[in-house]
Amino acid sequence: MGTFIKYVFYLIVLVVVYLIGRGIYEGSITQETTVGNVAEQVDSGSRELAKEAGQGIKKGYEGVKRDLSQKTEN
Repeated sequence: MGTFIKYVFYLIVLVVVYLIGRGIYEGSITQETTVGNVAEQVDSGSRELAKEAGQGIKKGYEGVKRDLSQKTEN
């Protein structure tokens, strides 16, 4: 269980670093940006990533379900 928690923590750190890096690259994080603004950007970015991941998983599940139903019909 401890190893699982460790990897979840690493995943969260990677997502936060990615979102901050993306904000710096896109120019939305500058020297004048406050910590609160960065936190809001990380929060909205993580929600966006989770939503996109959920949609991708749903599409993949529906594709597999469709493929299995076609195989059983044949």
